[in-house]
Amino acid sequence: MVQVLKEELRQAVIKSAQVEFAQFGYAGASMKRIAAQTGISVGNLYRYYTDKEDLFDSVISPVYHELETLIKNHHAQPHGQRNIFELIVEALTNIVVEYRTPLLILIDGARGTRNENAVQKFHQMMADNVAVHLTDYSNKGGEGLKPQVAWPVSVAFLQGYFEIIRLHEGTEDCKRMVRQYLLVWFQGLQAIL
Repeated sequence: MVQVLKEELRQAVIKSAQVEFAQFGYAGASMKRIAAQTGISVGNLYRYYTDKEDLFDSVISPVYHELETLIKNHHAQPHGQRNIFELIVEALTNIVVEYRTPLLILIDGARGTRNENAVQKFHQMMADNVAVHLTDYSNKGGEGLKPQVAWPVSVAFLQGYFEIIRLHEGTEDCKRMVRQYLLVWFQGLQAIL
């Protein structure tokens, strides 16, 4: 029973920390306010987390690893009867549903942490994947697309996705916008112009 209470307290701290980091970013966040919001002493908070960055990492780690896994292992997903568009829509909307606040904290509030360059790391991971696809496309006789175009394509795609998450707080609205955004990327501008 004691373990359950400790885990419940840890989850309460994480929830309070999400609110604090979302409002103030890492640099402006206060362990004192997080402890007060949770209803515990600052000393007790430090029994769970060694410092503010340790707590910050606990808040953002799940979404960091989820997005990293999605970007790095996208080609490892079995497609079966479902098409790639639906798989990507599902994966990116699941991140919104489960991790919206921690993702916003990671992309907008990580200055001063070891994760302050996370967005650039995501851009690079995605650019590496896009470059492989561009090379494969060119090797199969497609238009000779240069791998260097992977970087701006990746930055544009991820920044658009992040902007949707910033602007659309409602889960259903955000999911609908992610789906529409991906539809434009998949169909291409030529299809709608």
